[in-house]
Amino acid sequence: MTGPVIWRVWTAVLWLGVAVALGIVDHAEASPAAGKTIEVNLDDKPLSFEKPPLLDKGTTMVPFRPLFEAMGLKVGWNPAQQTVTGTKEGLTIVMKIGSKTATVNGTSVQLLQAPTILDSYTMVPLRFVGESTQALVAWNPYKPQILVYTDPYLAANGLTKATAKAAVDKQIAEFKKVYDEQIASQPPQPKPPAPGTVPNAPAGDGSYKPAASDQVNLSNLQGMYYGFSPDYDGFECGGMCWNIISFLPGNKVVVDAPKQGGPETINCSRDGCQTYTIQSGKLKLSNGDSYDIAVKSGKLHIDDIELSRVKTVKNGLTLSGTYVHRGFQGLAGISAGSTSWTRTLVLNSNGTFTSDNLMLGTVQGGAPTTGGAGGSDSGSYKISGNTIVFAFGNGKVSSSLFFQHDDGSIQVGDENYDKE
Repeated sequence: MTGPVIWRVWTAVLWLGVAVALGIVDHAEASPAAGKTIEVNLDDKPLSFEKPPLLDKGTTMVPFRPLFEAMGLKVGWNPAQQTVTGTKEGLTIVMKIGSKTATVNGTSVQLLQAPTILDSYTMVPLRFVGESTQALVAWNPYKPQILVYTDPYLAANGLTKATAKAAVDKQIAEFKKVYDEQIASQPPQPKPPAPGTVPNAPAGDGSYKPAASDQVNLSNLQGMYYGFSPDYDGFECGGMCWNIISFLPGNKVVVDAPKQGGPETINCSRDGCQTYTIQSGKLKLSNGDSYDIAVKSGKLHIDDIELSRVKTVKNGLTLSGTYVHRGFQGLAGISAGSTSWTRTLVLNSNGTFTSDNLMLGTVQGGAPTTGGAGGSDSGSYKISGNTIVFAFGNGKVSSSLFFQHDDGSIQVGDENYDKE
């Protein structure tokens, strides 16, 4: 009867996607699990954690309290000694924050990583769960997922730890073989294109000066500011409207992203700057446009939209990562002809890029278009001031407004790109 029972339990394990057994819980392959939330199941029931488990130098760390309470352990905490305890009949576990030595029934046990407190949660090495409670632990780095099986659960399924572990171990080689074959079958990642020559951004008239601080003085406005407002149906701005305004000496102003790139490229004789006055809470432009303007809690507000200053980017900055812009038009299931899109921009630290449907700014060396689709292409880029210049492989050169947001995303013209 043992063989059929083992197979029945193993098929349940297969359904959960287990690939690696107890012996490598704390030395799992990092790459498949990197950056993913680790799931934990106790006797085939998922455990919920307010603080997700994490990998720390190859060691899986889990919140102590919810796991041990689920396993029937009473949890105690001594803030003065910084010790946490778990007890039940015949078992007492003591751990000290920051110490790699724990005790189980008075016997010292060495831990690969010391318990620690992260965001008010006590995190302990997962291997300790198996060593202290005698549970069987299985790890799937490809989901990633951790399974903990207690002795009562195994017994109820007609298994011992030895037979259950043998059933798991029997499959390890096959799972790894399949994974390795999948990796080998993937096409090699393309190498970044060789850097090329990128021309300088178009020159401005030299009048632009960035804001010196976050403090705003309506009687002496200078610098570029940005904010955003939602575009709920996507018909105006594709889901998010970016409000950009540049204040220049002599009460001059440019509304929206400058045509030639960053604010330092502004040339009023070429770009048609407006003049402005501020009276009674109104920003009035020479073209007749008028906006509400105020300073609230030290921040500039125009038409009730909070604006932040654009900080100048270090000249010669290069980035490394994949950035994605997402937009939509119309509401799916409500608006006829609704659609959505993504644009991908890969910036490499050697000053090269690849793009998918990148929207160009002003194109140099050809018809001056704004917002023309670049298509799928590659080339080199250069960042200076608040301008990014793209030199495409097809010979086109474009320049756009560029700045970095505090959340790690970047602004290219009127579009925000999240880092993947």
